Amino acid sequence: MSIQGSSVLSEEPQRLNLRWLLRFSMPVVLLIYCASFNWSYVKWISPTWAYLGLTYKSPDSSLVICGYVLVAVLSAFSPLRIKRPSQVSYWLIFVTVYVPGLFVPIFVQLDNGITLLLTQLSMTGGMLLIALSYKVSLLRIPRFPVNRNMWWVVLSILFITCNAILFVVFRHALHFASIKEIYMVRFQSKFIARTNPGITYVYSALANVINPFLIAYGLIRRRWTPIGIGIGGQLFIYSTAAMKAVLGSPLLIIIFYYSLKRDRGGWVPKLGIGLAGLFVVLTALVTDFKSGFLSIIASMTLMRLFALPGLFIAQYQHFFESFPHTYLGHIAGINLLFPSPYSLSTGMEVSSFYSGPGGQHGIGNANASFFAMDGIAGFGLPGIPVMGLFCGAVFWILDSCAREWPIEFSAPFLTMCSVALVSESLFSVLLGNGLMVLMLFFVFMPRQLLDDRFNKSAVADSYPPGHLRKGTA
Repeated sequence: MSIQGSSVLSEEPQRLNLRWLLRFSMPVVLLIYCASFNWSYVKWISPTWAYLGLTYKSPDSSLVICGYVLVAVLSAFSPLRIKRPSQVSYWLIFVTVYVPGLFVPIFVQLDNGITLLLTQLSMTGGMLLIALSYKVSLLRIPRFPVNRNMWWVVLSILFITCNAILFVVFRHALHFASIKEIYMVRFQSKFIARTNPGITYVYSALANVINPFLIAYGLIRRRWTPIGIGIGGQLFIYSTAAMKAVLGSPLLIIIFYYSLKRDRGGWVPKLGIGLAGLFVVLTALVTDFKSGFLSIIASMTLMRLFALPGLFIAQYQHFFESFPHTYLGHIAGINLLFPSPYSLSTGMEVSSFYSGPGGQHGIGNANASFFAMDGIAGFGLPGIPVMGLFCGAVFWILDSCAREWPIEFSAPFLTMCSVALVSESLFSVLLGNGLMVLMLFFVFMPRQLLDDRFNKSAVADSYPPGHLRKGTA
């Protein structure tokens, strides 16, 4: 029989493309990250920080396996490439809230097995709804670009005015705190803020919007002056309230810019591998060296940034099983319709329940992610997918506002709001931490602010070929 015409031999071998490799490697990398997190938790985090509530009890193996399976399944629906600025926020929430929220509750075991499984499923449902929002086409939100000269005049006036207000209010309390002095300076700044309620909005406008904008703009235009002004502004703000996120934000903005600038879809696998390496290396080092600089770094990253969000998921769920839900009454404005049943803030109520009044172990306010603070506190476990749906809608509007701006500018610009989403109410980030103002920046920024080629490439990435009208960019 002749085989010359055989279809089997005539077919060319299928080439492995980048999308296939990413689809295969991403869940593998994320599972490696989960394994490194769990190993670090058992090896160092729990033995060192059990007195804070980060205890370890041998978990049900079926719940552990379920956690790994859910991570792999969710990764199949998650964005492969960073094409929208909110996708950076999504992945930060994934690695710092979702993964710890799957495993830490089953380690501390404040609830029974069924409740722990429902917590895992609810967390996955909330994240899935955010991921599915990226399947929806972006809105064509009208832009109202102002004159470029007017833009810089108004921005300069706002920058100078806000900094002057901060200087006047904190002039007797300015101090560039060392790591040991952070909580002392922070306590003092909170007292000053209580006597000057509006100062938090001035603080947020500078720290979360104006200074990140200057740094991101300077990076993309290769201009050192705005970069220096933005970094200097963040250092000044750190001297008023000693917030570690503000101090580290310039470095994080720079990392986001350069990692996204030439990204071909490998940003998420690199993030997973980098974090897995961080957990393994730091845990191995601090296990032998109980104190010193490495121990401080490990505490600030492995424990506070990653383990605590998972613990707060467990604590909020356990707390609100026995106490009334807030029904979002903890949010200013909504509390006029649904008053909160608590006299203290939600975070302070939960913290005082587990660690005593005033946070005797250093956690005076259990500021948790919106899944816990808005979702669980508001409605219990069903509130997690509800907040996932709401977060997906917010991200959709944000991305629609930013669709004409390049990802290497818009994502770094969003850095401080992305970080805030890990440990704040979504409503607080939207209204108080500047996310809504940031959306307005995208709408009103002059078209000539960046090089024209950036605007054109951003629009092309946001819409399919042939969808754009002439002159859109």
